[in-house]
Amino acid sequence: MSSHLLLVGADEQRHATAHRLGLRLTLLTRVSSLGSLRDLARYERIIAVTDSAPVEEWTAAARTVAAYDPVDALGAFAEEAQEHAVAVADALGLPCHPAEAVRLAGHGPLLRARLRDAGVDGTAASEVRDTADVAAFAAVYGYPLVLKPVDGMGAGAASVIRSAAELAELAELVGLLPTGRRMMVEEYLDGEEYGVEAFSERGVHRLVCVSQTLIDPVARVRTGHCLPAPAESRLRADVEAFLPRVLDALGVRDGPTHTRIVMTDAGPRVVRIRLRPGGDRIVELASLALGLDLDELWVRHVCGERVLDELHPRLSRAAAVRFVTPRAPGLLERCYGAEEAAAVEGVEGVHWLCEPGSLYPGALTPETPGACVVATGDSGQQAVARSLAAAARLRFVVVCAG
Repeated sequence: MSSHLLLVGADEQRHATAHRLGLRLTLLTRVSSLGSLRDLARYERIIAVTDSAPVEEWTAAARTVAAYDPVDALGAFAEEAQEHAVAVADALGLPCHPAEAVRLAGHGPLLRARLRDAGVDGTAASEVRDTADVAAFAAVYGYPLVLKPVDGMGAGAASVIRSAAELAELAELVGLLPTGRRMMVEEYLDGEEYGVEAFSERGVHRLVCVSQTLIDPVARVRTGHCLPAPAESRLRADVEAFLPRVLDALGVRDGPTHTRIVMTDAGPRVVRIRLRPGGDRIVELASLALGLDLDELWVRHVCGERVLDELHPRLSRAAAVRFVTPRAPGLLERCYGAEEAAAVEGVEGVHWLCEPGSLYPGALTPETPGACVVATGDSGQQAVARSLAAAARLRFVVVCAG
């Protein structure tokens, strides 16, 4: 394994894994990201640039490091810095994601166009500037439709618009297009949603697992995940035929990917793609259910090891995560109930995701959960039931205005 790893962007989870594997670490990141790092001692050096620093400053800093301490490999683990990581890797002559794959994964309309041109997924989409653009799209493709950020970040920022009246109501009540954020509209995909974890090595793609996304039936937002998906054995053939075509269309050749899909009557369709393993504790669920450490495999892969032959999941149990959000609007004063939740059979972890003083809107949202519970079981149904039972024991004290 390579000894000196240059990390571009802050991603404490994977950096901790790299440190555990005995690598020497140099971190190149934005100043604003330093506050998210709890253990600076794991790095031999840290170079922080201003948030507005041009890419040339990033590459110049990397060249300076390499001149004094040759860099063996580059870790582009931090999603928000992957474009800069590509430029740094090119400057140092190191492997990284293809620039085009990073560009497509971070721009919904371009991704849709590429998949459509490749004959992989014909879902229509368009960037929009105002409600007139949304209405024009609906005139061609009909309702319902989905409005979401172009970069695909923030699932809570997506809205399902089911009629012209609903479009007008949203525009009047909340303002449809957030200031300073580029938005897109696309056809609504009707079906169950799943997360697909895959790993690629020199253009060979291997499906790792499929998780089911748990959706609140009223708010229609994500509340958790179950791995493996209860229907994985039935879905696997369709996903294994579909996913390599998607990744080839993007030009993905190496590393992990997380693809959110919806199984429609016409087959699988893409929601979004990320050049990393899934978030929302999917890596933890894979470790518990399959005995695979996706983070460790990723670090070893970027350091030059061949790991694809190790990707043979051995399902020993199911695992689920449940997110909990305070339902009263106001400031979070305190939270309790972790010990009671942890005592539920099968619970592997209870994690507070908020701090006193956090402001909550009083609505269920996947962007600002207050806590999560991870549980295992002999089946997906049992794991989900245990996570729900434990989550019900968590309590939040919220100070409401007035």
